[in-house]
Amino acid sequence: MKQITPEFFATARGLSRAQGESLARMISLIMPDAAVFTVDQHKKISYWSPGAEKLLGFGEAELKGESCLTANRCVQCMRGCGLIDSGKVEAAPLLLHRNDGRTQAVLKYAMAYVSEDGGFDGGLEVLIPQRALAATDLPLQQLSEKYGLISHSPEMLKVLEMIRRVAATDIPVLIRGASGTGKELVAKAIHGESARSHAPFVAINCATLNAGVLESELFGHVKGAFSGAVRDHAGLFERAHGGTLFLDEIAELPFELQAKLLRVLETGEYLPVGAERPLQTDVRIVTATHKALREEVKAGRFRQDLLFRLRVIPIFLPDLQARKQDIPLIVRQLLKQQFTQGALPQVTESAMQQLLAYDWPGNVRELRNAVHYALVMSDGHYIQVADLPPEIQTSVAATQDTAKSPRQALSAHIIEAEITACAGNLTLAAKRLGVGRTTLWRYRKQSAIKA
Repeated sequence: MKQITPEFFATARGLSRAQGESLARMISLIMPDAAVFTVDQHKKISYWSPGAEKLLGFGEAELKGESCLTANRCVQCMRGCGLIDSGKVEAAPLLLHRNDGRTQAVLKYAMAYVSEDGGFDGGLEVLIPQRALAATDLPLQQLSEKYGLISHSPEMLKVLEMIRRVAATDIPVLIRGASGTGKELVAKAIHGESARSHAPFVAINCATLNAGVLESELFGHVKGAFSGAVRDHAGLFERAHGGTLFLDEIAELPFELQAKLLRVLETGEYLPVGAERPLQTDVRIVTATHKALREEVKAGRFRQDLLFRLRVIPIFLPDLQARKQDIPLIVRQLLKQQFTQGALPQVTESAMQQLLAYDWPGNVRELRNAVHYALVMSDGHYIQVADLPPEIQTSVAATQDTAKSPRQALSAHIIEAEITACAGNLTLAAKRLGVGRTTLWRYRKQSAIKA
């Protein structure tokens, strides 16, 4: 089957509705195994290809005029795809529920139509089927839970897919992301899913030690190498032998040590401080930074040859601000970690809105701290706005919690988190939320349309 590429979508931007509808039918002819469909300005399905019916099991007659989310029953989310805001979707990995209850992995491409006044006038979407996961493959959702990388956002799903791919190799990986986004968790996941998982995972932050101490920590030293060296000291390269060495904040590695790290990457040899003969090591190097290494090279603070050695496979972690739809999921996971038995404390609607409104400069690490703070301050049954850290309480004007019936308290975020927790089982989710299945389906559809 021919492949849709990002370049194709880049050249086809700015389509009118008439052009898009014609293009959809052409694509459905040359890609009969893909699901091709179009939506109007209200995101109602206007065309549903035979390939879409074959792939997802829904007929065109039952879907025409319905919300696109009626057929796109996404395992990871219940929100819109962001097409209205971004104008395009490129190679987003999704797991969809078919009409028969089975799941189907796809890569999603989409482009928006542009009206005469420049507004959103509908869109064209293409779902390309991906191979079924082998029995030995760990589904992305399980992979995310296993390593604490809780997310259903397209950006993080790409990260999880990258983890699974690079774990099968020994290629150096550079993880780029702001503080608190989970760079070490990604490094641990790469190690844990690799053939080196039986050997040590060793980590060090290059920004915390001066050059002399850091050299000794990395490469070790021999007895008598310097004042105070009363015995041989095994460095991290020796301790991580056969496993993975994670170098966090690699941009802070002193310039004089960069050449020595480059030698290890090129030859597998390193020289302990004070030693006369080099030692051999077998480690997988994973590095991380919040800085742009290319800019550090231009500034003369980082070696270009080392950059090329380390940045073979880059992985970019989004800020929590860019994936706020994950906040209810992460909060629930953090609560589950603290309460292994009994009912979890409920986050009130206004408290969740406050969490969603905050900018989270400290990312997931700050969210974790905020949840732990709230648990200490709460009554153990409900987390309210007053239980949140002061800076989060005052980030936006908070609405006071009021007594609400279970139905009144439902929100898109609560519904999304509960259905995800129940693996898409609406009957179970409705029971846990205290509403009828029909009521939950209506709320779900309403929130999906609003999204």
